[in-house]
Amino acid sequence: MTGVHDSARSADRFGLATYAALCFIWGSTWLVIKVGYGGLGPLTVASLRFVLAGAMLTMLTPLLGARWPSGRVEWLLVLWVGLVLFAADYGLIYWSEQFIDSSLTAILFAMLPLFTIAFAHVYIPGDRITPRKLAGTLLALVGVVALFGDRLRVDAAQGRPMLAVIASTICAAAAGVAAKRHGGAIHPAALNGSAMLVGAAGLVLAAIASGEHPQFPPDARTWMAIGYLAVVGSVISFLGYFSLLKTWSVTSLSFISVFTPAIALGLGFAFLGERPTLWTAVGTMLILAGVALALTTRRT
Repeated sequence: MTGVHDSARSADRFGLATYAALCFIWGSTWLVIKVGYGGLGPLTVASLRFVLAGAMLTMLTPLLGARWPSGRVEWLLVLWVGLVLFAADYGLIYWSEQFIDSSLTAILFAMLPLFTIAFAHVYIPGDRITPRKLAGTLLALVGVVALFGDRLRVDAAQGRPMLAVIASTICAAAAGVAAKRHGGAIHPAALNGSAMLVGAAGLVLAAIASGEHPQFPPDARTWMAIGYLAVVGSVISFLGYFSLLKTWSVTSLSFISVFTPAIALGLGFAFLGERPTLWTAVGTMLILAGVALALTTRRT
């Protein structure tokens, strides 16, 4: 029995380490997206990211001994995740970040747990909305807003891109819940590799339809940004996310979105010389309290 307990503790530590890594990685991607357009259209840049990431995962899948999706349900899930998550969600984010700050984007995307608990309540047996879970989610969202309380500026002209980010959050929640319900038997590399290529194709078609002229970036800086987002922000992060999704609830993973703004601020403190404020401390405490409230059960 000791070996079983040791294995369980190791799995728990690995899961928590992966969760922390996802918070850090996705906390860094908002800014990289913002600076990585390189004069290209947003949908073009997003499509390049997922072409590269999808190709890498497609080559990695047989090396891992993983099978490809099979059957109607699994291939429909690939199409759903590809079009809803990698095409619609990221297409809306890339388009929106042309017009609004990455901090505001992160705040709006922190609504992800709200939509996730709603979809999970309907679609995943046993993952029900409770007053405690809802209260914790709202408290964490207030904490995210508080993080930027002294610097947030919202213009009425930003209404459309703000709505686009909220729509992207709905897409991410819908994709995550569907993957939790139907993707348990698919290896994360096979699911993501196929879905990212589907998403990249959708983004290319959307780019052409919107008047963009897809082309390769002209400079090394843009390639570096796309490379970071493809390798670290897509291949590594989504392998970790979909691996955790097999054993963690989709609701608990959705709370990554409330930690990422705090990580983004922390990176600013570390590398840009920004100083933490009282708002930073208040927001961080509210986020931690909200997540603890939402993801723990009342002791009786």
